[in-house]
Amino acid sequence: MSSIQRHEGMIVALSPIQHGGDEKTGSTPVLRSLTHWDSLTARHVRLPFFSGNAIRGIMRRLLMRDMCERLGYEVRSPKMHHALFTGGVLEGTDEAAGFIDLAFRVQVRDTIPPLALLGSAVGNQMIQGCLRVDHAMPICREYAALLGHVDDPRKEQSIRTFTDVSFATRRDDLRAERGADEQAQQMKIEFESFISGTAFAHSFTLAWASPIEASCLGRGIALLAELPYIGGKSSSGYGRVAYHYPTAPSPDAYLAYLDEHREKVVTVLDDLALRLDGKRKAA
Repeated sequence: MSSIQRHEGMIVALSPIQHGGDEKTGSTPVLRSLTHWDSLTARHVRLPFFSGNAIRGIMRRLLMRDMCERLGYEVRSPKMHHALFTGGVLEGTDEAAGFIDLAFRVQVRDTIPPLALLGSAVGNQMIQGCLRVDHAMPICREYAALLGHVDDPRKEQSIRTFTDVSFATRRDDLRAERGADEQAQQMKIEFESFISGTAFAHSFTLAWASPIEASCLGRGIALLAELPYIGGKSSSGYGRVAYHYPTAPSPDAYLAYLDEHREKVVTVLDDLALRLDGKRKAA
């Protein structure tokens, strides 16, 4: 098996997707975008996309929750929660910093596959994950030069045929008397979104992953498919997607590992929690 594994796939919007950035057009938040060199027009353009970091964050939370549920493990401290679910917080090097030694860092990587896959900041050290998550690029004419491997008729369409302005309203249902100068507390919110049917080219890349770590990615992709929502406002009809990764690894080896090594994994998780909370010093 190659030391570098690339799993290419596609994410298809089954409902509009809201993925806002820090730009606004008037009062309307627009889709997150990046500057791109368009070889067809020989100029720089700003094009919307979906962030790989957002996809990575969703997968992290799903994998960590799934692991804790399968192990019957309860996360009891904020620092441990951050280390598992948000990527950790780097701290100083004093005794209260949760410093861990190199040998323990290796033990964490060798014992806890989701941390080996996704990495984390632990104490004043970074545990680097073996997974690389690409941005999800809309399949369209403007991105066509970067998507040579994709065979899809949407490559012939402009990116702006896949975006629209959506809106939501908040009504004032409080039927109370108001003064002459008092307005009802209701509003209309507009925001740019990808339309239903937009397809995104996307890929995961594993760098020197063990078979268990590769299988852990397979479990992560399966969990994404079980809760297939990305972006904002998923509680109100937005962000439902379908994932397609034809070469995704099987999750079986990872799930069997958790079943067979439950006590060992829980022991290392407990040790990590103690070190993060400053209750156990590094060796």
